[in-house]
Amino acid sequence: MENDFVRSDHVLKRKLIQYLLPTLASNAALSLTDFLDSMVVSNLLGSKALAIINLGTPLMLVYAAVYCLLGNGAATVYAVFLGKRDNESAGKSMTAAIVMALAVGLTIGLLGFVFFRPVASILCRDAELLPMFLPYLRVVLLSAPFLTTILTFTTLLPSAGYPGYSMVVTIVANIINFTMNIVFIRVFNMGVAGAAWATLAGYLGGLTILAFLGLRKKIKLYVSSKIGASLKMLKTVVKQGGPEAMTQVGFALQFAFCNGVASKLAGTAGVVAISLCLQANSLESIFLGSIMGSSVPIMSLLHGQRDYKGQSSVLNTAMKWQISLAAVLSAIFVIFAPQVAALFNITDPAEVAVTVRALRIYCLMLFLRSGIILYFRYLKVAGFSGYAILLSALDSFVLIVPIQWTMSRIFGITGLWWAFPTTAAVLFTFILIRNRYIVAHSDGHYKGLLLYENDESSTPVMDVTIMDNADSISGISEKMQAICEDNGIEKKNALLAALAVEEMAVYITKKKDHNAYMDIMVRLYKGNVIIDFRSLGKPFNPLLDTEEDNWENVDVLRGIATEIVNEYTLGMNSTRIVI
Repeated sequence: MENDFVRSDHVLKRKLIQYLLPTLASNAALSLTDFLDSMVVSNLLGSKALAIINLGTPLMLVYAAVYCLLGNGAATVYAVFLGKRDNESAGKSMTAAIVMALAVGLTIGLLGFVFFRPVASILCRDAELLPMFLPYLRVVLLSAPFLTTILTFTTLLPSAGYPGYSMVVTIVANIINFTMNIVFIRVFNMGVAGAAWATLAGYLGGLTILAFLGLRKKIKLYVSSKIGASLKMLKTVVKQGGPEAMTQVGFALQFAFCNGVASKLAGTAGVVAISLCLQANSLESIFLGSIMGSSVPIMSLLHGQRDYKGQSSVLNTAMKWQISLAAVLSAIFVIFAPQVAALFNITDPAEVAVTVRALRIYCLMLFLRSGIILYFRYLKVAGFSGYAILLSALDSFVLIVPIQWTMSRIFGITGLWWAFPTTAAVLFTFILIRNRYIVAHSDGHYKGLLLYENDESSTPVMDVTIMDNADSISGISEKMQAICEDNGIEKKNALLAALAVEEMAVYITKKKDHNAYMDIMVRLYKGNVIIDFRSLGKPFNPLLDTEEDNWENVDVLRGIATEIVNEYTLGMNSTRIVI
């Protein structure tokens, strides 16, 4: 019986799930920083304290912009260079990100203290809240270099193959944060400023964990001691991190604008309503950000390997998960809006009425916007950094703020809430129109509504997924020989290529203790054949196995191949054989 060999998503979907769980926990811990601060503080100090934390959100979003720009940018660049097997450039991208994160954090903190009063008056326009806000702002400014540097590094860890360690750091930071919130506020009566001190203490605890892992050599990273040469990589890092940074900066401006409009139209109740919507957004990002955080490193690696079919497969899977989950979250927030308000100790009837209506309308945007946000990340991986930055700017500030201003002028405070789902619908329509234009003018390089890549210059002649069993291995070897002969390779060389596929597949099978899948991609060039294998499991290396290992097929493989290159990246064994 002839085997029908095709490419499946078994390997990549399993890797995506392996990344999803620790990334979910890590994002949960990171998002819960604001969520727990707000919930604990509002229950200990009242709804006005919740408004204080919200007034500091634009500054916290600036910090987030720094680690998104540098951390996410370097994470993408790092993974792409790993896919290209250029470890030196990967190390330079990581070094540039960490050094710059520290420098920017120090600069923000210093400038914030120099211009303290002007910054405070811009962020807090409510005279009643200002006395409580000033001590909170001082601690937030002091935290700047620590938060930017630590969060940049933890953002990089998944692309280096350590999503679990990123999870550990953020969870430890939040356990400390939650505990110290109660200690500083309840025991030491430090007020809202105690929440800021608790956040700082949490991330200093996370830094201690990172130092411990480094000293124990539990983390293997490519870094560079050449600071000057590494900083030359900064332009590439910033280009890749631009969309995320633009989102955070835009949100800082957007919510500063929203606070002003909401305060003008509905007083303190309006500010509290915006605060609750922001907390709902943070809670949503725990889940939706996890899907993005787990899929982007894998897509980046595949892009570096020029495995565009695998890249599209990961995007499709992540998009289905993202949109489905967003629909569920939207329904929960709409149905249980009063209970969510009560969770944050919002009990005043006037505030409850405004916040419940605001939350129900605001959350209608989650369904569309969740897919749009994930698409930003794909676009930068695929080389559309400018397009990604444009969408991010439109989503976070350029488009939504004029819509908010216009609709609030016409419909009052209700118009402000409806501006959020309206913007998502307009942006989704814009993406569909622009993508159709790009596909029509790409000469076949891009296809579909999501701009899937198709590199005709290196189209694989064989791209399959097989089980590591004898029937599959012998079948794929026969198919390999037939394909080579059909493409003009003489029988002797076709037999060698087929033998190389068989011996490598047997080697992978012997190295694994359970049945699993492996991806095999073959490209034919003038004068050589390039065969790429990908599989999950513990690291192996056919170049390092010796005669004592009793892998006879390794000796055969070495005799056939002109070159063997082996890498273990993102928890996947990637081996390239050149004949």
